Amino acid sequence: MERRRKQWMRLIELGLWCLSAIIFVPYLMVVLTSVKNSKEAGLFRLTLPSEIHFFDNYGVIFERGHIFQGFLNSIVVTVGSVMIVLICSALLSFYIARVRSRLSEFLYSFFLLGMVAPISLVTTFNLLKSLHILNTRMGTIMIFAGLLIPFAMFIYVGFVRTIPREMDEVATIDGCGPYRMFAVVIFPLMKPITFTVTILVFMNVWNDSQIPLFFLNDNKYWTMPLNIYRFYGYFSMDWNYIFGNIFLTTLPVFLFYLFGQRYMIEGMTSGAVKG
Repeated sequence: MERRRKQWMRLIELGLWCLSAIIFVPYLMVVLTSVKNSKEAGLFRLTLPSEIHFFDNYGVIFERGHIFQGFLNSIVVTVGSVMIVLICSALLSFYIARVRSRLSEFLYSFFLLGMVAPISLVTTFNLLKSLHILNTRMGTIMIFAGLLIPFAMFIYVGFVRTIPREMDEVATIDGCGPYRMFAVVIFPLMKPITFTVTILVFMNVWNDSQIPLFFLNDNKYWTMPLNIYRFYGYFSMDWNYIFGNIFLTTLPVFLFYLFGQRYMIEGMTSGAVKG
């Protein structure tokens, strides 16, 4: 009976693995379409190309799509946004989780409201214009930081509340001030959840195309997702180049998540284990 049960479990596990492989079908279609000619790419079929145009297509993508410039812009915007979100949300969550006052409760509710409140494009546009950071990478970084700090703060607060307050008391006895206590004692314990927040923020910023499209009018500051518009026009659409650009855009995110998923799962579950 037990042997039959294990066999059924193995069959179910094999079936689940087969079902999970379905998520690779769209990615496979992107890869195959990126090496087809324009006529075959426009058919949107999951078939092998009659002739592989790898070097021809990707040569045009790198030349006309300004891949290196777009990749640099994406790196600057993404890394800048991640750093600001991590620093601000970690410090804010430590204050909210440790200090019980009306101000901390107000801040927690205020930033939670930021998770559901929509962005006002006209107000944000005028604010960036008055600060002279409109159509700049710094302005885009600040917008992403403002949008993602509430989300990161919400994750951090739940984790910090699982850290025993006795750690703070011991650090205070040893002569640590609040800032040194956070840097030396608390933040190292937040390593698992920091990896999780880093991965989530990285994926959100890198894949976003709306914010750069609205607030980066100069195409020299375009990020990788916006490079698609270099091959998408009113009279012509080069789908083989578009899918090649999509492949190059999603490849860093795929690799980053692939190598960081272990830390992400650890961060998601560590708070529950400590609690």
